[in-house]
Amino acid sequence: MMDKISNLLLPIAEKLSKNKYLSAIRDGFVSIMPLVLTASLFTLINCVFVGKGNYLDKWFGMPCTGFAQIGGVIGSASMSVMAILLVFTTSKALASQYKMDTSITGAVAVVSFLCLTPFVSDAKLGEYVTTYYLGAAGMFTAFISVIVSVELLRFLMSFKALLIKMPESVPTGIARSFNSIIPVALTVILFALLRIVTDAMGAPLNDLIFTWIQTPFTAIVSSPIGMIIIYILYMLLWGFGIHSAYIFNPILEPIYLVSLTANATAIAAHQSATAIITKPFLDSVAFMGGAGNMLALVIAIFIVSKRQDYKVIAKLGFAPALFNISEPLMFGLPVVMNPILIIPMILTTLAGLGIGALATQIGLMAHTYVLIPWTTPPVISAFLATGGDILSGVVGLVILVISILIYIPFVKVMDKEAQVQIEE
Repeated sequence: MMDKISNLLLPIAEKLSKNKYLSAIRDGFVSIMPLVLTASLFTLINCVFVGKGNYLDKWFGMPCTGFAQIGGVIGSASMSVMAILLVFTTSKALASQYKMDTSITGAVAVVSFLCLTPFVSDAKLGEYVTTYYLGAAGMFTAFISVIVSVELLRFLMSFKALLIKMPESVPTGIARSFNSIIPVALTVILFALLRIVTDAMGAPLNDLIFTWIQTPFTAIVSSPIGMIIIYILYMLLWGFGIHSAYIFNPILEPIYLVSLTANATAIAAHQSATAIITKPFLDSVAFMGGAGNMLALVIAIFIVSKRQDYKVIAKLGFAPALFNISEPLMFGLPVVMNPILIIPMILTTLAGLGIGALATQIGLMAHTYVLIPWTTPPVISAFLATGGDILSGVVGLVILVISILIYIPFVKVMDKEAQVQIEE
């Protein structure tokens, strides 16, 4: 049975993990992650500690509005223009794979994206772009712009007749810029023409993509059935030794980041957050100790296992699991290719998602709106991701206890299996 599933999933997983576009999106996200984490930190500080009505104001009568303004500026300068940041970083990553000039390619991708973006004309302010199109709502348009512009530029650069040759005496950087003038011009012209066509249809391309692609895809991957299918596959691949994050995260994280940004924007405006499934939500309820809730497995081994080798590995894996690093247990115990442990790994993940979503829906757990580092220890992560909500931390603790209880009978089965092998 394991061999059949492996033969079915592994070829698909291998192709996805090597997909150049998914790799570029993943690398693009990694590049902006320090900025996103910084902005989220200031969002947390502003919404919990500083500002009128928050903790410092209540406890000491110090609203610290000046510091709150600093956080607001940082948030607007990063989260509100996330799409345009991703256009540049993702296009550079894709250009690197093709051995293209990353600076020129990145600049062309940004201009191509802006060619599709509606500009507003004002008699006093002049021409400007609303951050609606540059932030979370423009995420899918950003990735489409990157892929099309880079591929188109690469295609046009392959025609020697379109390259302007400069004398050898001209510096390399200047010569490279002149070489690409015609391909660059043709690329941005085609994007401008596309903008004119879609405007004639009565709606900007950004709105069409958001309505017909981004919104339905978000609904699918955030639905109960979608989450069940995704995370069963996620854990199954881990069970076969494949790092699922490299396959799924480039597809899912743009969606989860859009939801997180929407929640953060709502909280900052003193409105109610609505999105449940975000990246910090998943880290807080379904990845306690890393994939498969490995911290729960460690504690279950400490409680019921009589095997000394398991206890030794659990001791070695406890500290990494506390900071959501699962590899020592995955490959050391091992969990990989172990059908007894793959089952509870899937069950604990689904249980965490279900309990967390239900608790958020009925108001026991607050909505997550702070992007915390994925290495934040369990329970604390739920507390911080919800802006310091104590009850959310309690929900996280309940999920951890339930995960331990799920693992315990399977750990006992492993002990009995080992004992039978010794007797034989």
